[in-house]
Amino acid sequence: MNFLKKYQDQLGLLLLWLLLIFIINPIGDFPLNDDWCYGKSVKTLTENGYLKLYNWGEMTLVGHVYWGFLFTKIFGFSFTVLRWSTLILGFATLLGIYELCKLANISRWMAIFGTILCMVNPIFLSLSFSFMTDIPFFCVTIWAFYFFAKALKTDSWKPILWAIFFCFWAFTIRQLAWVFPIVFLVTMLLSKKRNLQNLAKAIAPLCTLIVFSLVFSYIMESNDLLQERYNSKFGLLLENIKNVDKNLIILIFSYFFRCMAYLGFLLAPIHIFYMNRYTFRGYKISAIVWTLLVTGILIQIGKVLPSLDNIWIDFGVGPTTLADHAGNFTTSPEPRAPQLFWQMVTAIGVFSSVALLFHIRQMIASVFKKRQVNSLVVLSFVFYVVYLTPFLIVGVYDRYLLPLFPIAIVFLATNSTKVPKKMYKYFAFSFLILMTWFSVCAVHDHLSWNRARWKALDELVDSGIPKNQIQGGVEYVTWNFFSEEKEKWWESVTPKYTLVFKPTDEQKVVKMYTYDRWLFGDGVFWLVE
Repeated sequence: MNFLKKYQDQLGLLLLWLLLIFIINPIGDFPLNDDWCYGKSVKTLTENGYLKLYNWGEMTLVGHVYWGFLFTKIFGFSFTVLRWSTLILGFATLLGIYELCKLANISRWMAIFGTILCMVNPIFLSLSFSFMTDIPFFCVTIWAFYFFAKALKTDSWKPILWAIFFCFWAFTIRQLAWVFPIVFLVTMLLSKKRNLQNLAKAIAPLCTLIVFSLVFSYIMESNDLLQERYNSKFGLLLENIKNVDKNLIILIFSYFFRCMAYLGFLLAPIHIFYMNRYTFRGYKISAIVWTLLVTGILIQIGKVLPSLDNIWIDFGVGPTTLADHAGNFTTSPEPRAPQLFWQMVTAIGVFSSVALLFHIRQMIASVFKKRQVNSLVVLSFVFYVVYLTPFLIVGVYDRYLLPLFPIAIVFLATNSTKVPKKMYKYFAFSFLILMTWFSVCAVHDHLSWNRARWKALDELVDSGIPKNQIQGGVEYVTWNFFSEEKEKWWESVTPKYTLVFKPTDEQKVVKMYTYDRWLFGDGVFWLVE
């Protein structure tokens, strides 16, 4: 009984997570998005006994592949097994978010609510039901951040050692792990006394990660395991920095405004709650001007939510990768929400993001007035700046924003034990219910469509139609025909039959397929020739 009482919040989160898994249903031996490539590496390792990273991405990836291998070695290879491996890390991420909120001395109500809000975030929930690298990287990011935060609070070496471990793990998934020790180093210099002991703590994670990355790269290169595009994003980052021009600056601001709108909308109840504590002169005018200006810009350039590739799409989650959608990963099958709806959603997100700007203003004002700023607030702010800046320069996907959602909660709510009033709770729970409904239905529909798609494809192959005469979508083509030896491998597919969401007048309909759809509209796609 003591155990149940002590861990009642964590067990409640686990039960809710399992309930969502049961409702959505993760079963299905098919790839989603880019996870065909990661699954192919796991399959090669499981069945042939050697590591092979295919030339599709530019990540380190090894940690992700071996995590999947751990499960397929026990249960056999399938994308269902790989999906479960991600779902486990998804829950570990939620535990990390909750423990981080507790460490930041956030009220129990807000810690639980904030964790659940991150759980039903459509980007997080969708990726948890895939074998993409985003959830594993998000998981180790949160735990690295947690232990760095604990090191700042306790002035102890032990959490730093744990943080280093998670930095190593993160680096074996993505090179972006470089930002974590840099964030800690900057935070230590800004918030702690500059003595020899603190300097050693500050530089230890960065120095050890440098050594680890050099050893890792040497081993990978010696065994010819690096992808051809390895570190290509870093090269693009340096090139863009060297050749800054007007277009790049405009693009950076565009990405920044969209990121703020995403963070603002998907955390709207939390942002709006904490916005009430800022009452400096002109704060109302500032909020109105920011909202009108940024929303107007995003409407003018056609980048209202959701305009970042490629998980949260027009009215659902994706990407939708059939032939008639493959060139536009942010569009869902019909019916779609009207443009006015998305403009309103964008305006809400932009207005909500004002809380972040106001808190940054308060933090800067405290520095000038020589007031003590909580080290976790500094850590969160530095993380935002260091983590987000490279993406603003080279391009950002919506899934790259995942670590920023819980960090925003810590940034705004550290040492805030204030509990919302009843009227605010009604608003917060209404938002949470709507978000849960949308995310659960969207992820369910995405998996349901894919189950029907791959069943249809298997039936076509079983009927004697050659695979290269079927255009079944991006994942189907890449899984079956991707080749490192053949330069234009996609030309192997000369489709006679194509799956589409909506036939054109020029296409002859061969068969209609249906799938179980919970969001508005009919669950239908077509085989045409």
